[in-house]
Amino acid sequence: MPNAVQLIKQDHKKVASLFEKYNKTKGQEAKQRIAEQAMQELEVHAQVEEEIFYPAAKKELNDGALVGEALKEHKAVKELIEELKTMEAEDDEFDEKWAELVADVKHHVQEEESELLPQAEDSDMDLADYGQQMAERKKELMGENGGGTSARTRSGAARSGSRSKKSQKHADQRE
Repeated sequence: MPNAVQLIKQDHKKVASLFEKYNKTKGQEAKQRIAEQAMQELEVHAQVEEEIFYPAAKKELNDGALVGEALKEHKAVKELIEELKTMEAEDDEFDEKWAELVADVKHHVQEEESELLPQAEDSDMDLADYGQQMAERKKELMGENGGGTSARTRSGAARSGSRSKKSQKHADQRE
């Protein structure tokens, strides 16, 4: 099982490969499918980081500034995704918004991989445990997505359904 940092980097590579695939694809319908897959990956990745990794990093690294910056970048990416979801790949603005999304994500990944993740690796964070939690949560979120729920419904349900460590522990004990 990959640790938290490895999992984050795997997600980054997957999205980067989808961006490349999009650029190499000719048909608008195929581009739309690739864009939707990339946006889904980004939404799930951001949610898992925000629910599990960022709170842990903020606490254990005592670096709220890096986490705060990452959260701002996530917010900008999520807003672009919401805009893109209202468009079709044929729309004139789609390519412009898509390019903006790609640039924002690449900037975020570069910062995260050069600043936050090395600090996490050099810390006493239990990256294996956080990686397991993140992998399980990602699986849950991807399963929810496969059920045909909208991203807005998924993110709202996940927010309202997210548990504190204490309530998670109690839930685990009941199962």
